[in-house]
Amino acid sequence: MMATINLGYLVGKKEELLASPSRKLSLHSSQAERLAELTSVEITAARARDSVSIEGEQRLLESLPCVIYECDLSMELNFVSENIIELIGFEAKELVGNRSLWEKRIVDQDLALVQRKLDELKTLKSVSMIHRLLDRRGLPVWVSHGLQQVTSGKGELFRGCLLGIGDDMRAQRVEHGTVERFVHKIGNHFQLLNLVVSSLRRVLPKSREADVLHETVEKTIELTRSFSEYNCVPGCWLASVDMFEVLQAAVRRHKPAFLAKGTILKERIDPSINGQVSVSGDPFLLELAIGHVLQNALEAKGDGGEVTLHARPESETGVVSVVKISVIDSGCGIEEKELGQIFSPFFTTKEGHDGLGLSMACRFVEMHSGLLRVKSVEGEGTEVEIALPAVAVKRTPLE
Repeated sequence: MMATINLGYLVGKKEELLASPSRKLSLHSSQAERLAELTSVEITAARARDSVSIEGEQRLLESLPCVIYECDLSMELNFVSENIIELIGFEAKELVGNRSLWEKRIVDQDLALVQRKLDELKTLKSVSMIHRLLDRRGLPVWVSHGLQQVTSGKGELFRGCLLGIGDDMRAQRVEHGTVERFVHKIGNHFQLLNLVVSSLRRVLPKSREADVLHETVEKTIELTRSFSEYNCVPGCWLASVDMFEVLQAAVRRHKPAFLAKGTILKERIDPSINGQVSVSGDPFLLELAIGHVLQNALEAKGDGGEVTLHARPESETGVVSVVKISVIDSGCGIEEKELGQIFSPFFTTKEGHDGLGLSMACRFVEMHSGLLRVKSVEGEGTEVEIALPAVAVKRTPLE
């Protein structure tokens, strides 16, 4: 009876999914993990009882709001349900007979989590996790992933399921009103401190201590503003944002800083982006994200040299589906051991910096269902690439 109830619940979720314009379920992370776990358990139980025919099993799999797969102990997939194309965004045949699910489809930042969970299967019968997969466009899809080791007529193998969920985990935040009240309250104290420091500097105009105190207060004020900005939520979500205008606004804002350091900012923006490619989102947050990446490249270069901003559309069947933006510098590069930490808030290797720039850029990009990646070679330079889903419907001669 429990299996019938659970499967009925799953089928109901499938109907909810198909009725949703975004084709994503609005589930809390714990609900999503439980649903993924139930699905894997119920399919395994049904197979063990041999209670359904092959045709009936296929119909059952297609009716569920999740993707079912099997793989051997080497993690090579031998079966994936066909509904993966509509639920996740790539075809089953791309995964069967290889390990590409594990080696190519998991977002780099989530690899450590997935590996840790796979290691847990050595002592546990099942594990569950939430992470991102890359669809055919190279954009992230959040999934709840349940996996268990079972014994069947084929021997020992793993069975799992993938459930697409609507929650962007990185976009989870402290309630915005709370942050605003915190910033306002602490700002009042900073104003008082500034008044005291100004008085001290008039009384002791050559006091080194007064200068240090003034500098510390200014840095603390800036850090507080950055924290408020980091927790920023979309305030003007538009159905169509012209990416060319966003790019130009970010360049204009940072051009003076490049000129001051004698660094050349080269723009390599594909002409087809101008007026033809747009995304859905908040133009202010998108500009901030690109601006933080430009600022990071400028600081990596030191004085002189050049930084290149690339932007191009990518298409499927002539319709733009993704906007790719990359910023390349030939600076000092990032040490390999630090690459895994660069998106952590307040992590920095630069003296006098708050460590929020790249993490803020990554957060804002992911709020727009995009992905930010970093490639770096120590001593040679860094490339930061942003991929955003496009909403333009105009056909462009890109092929």
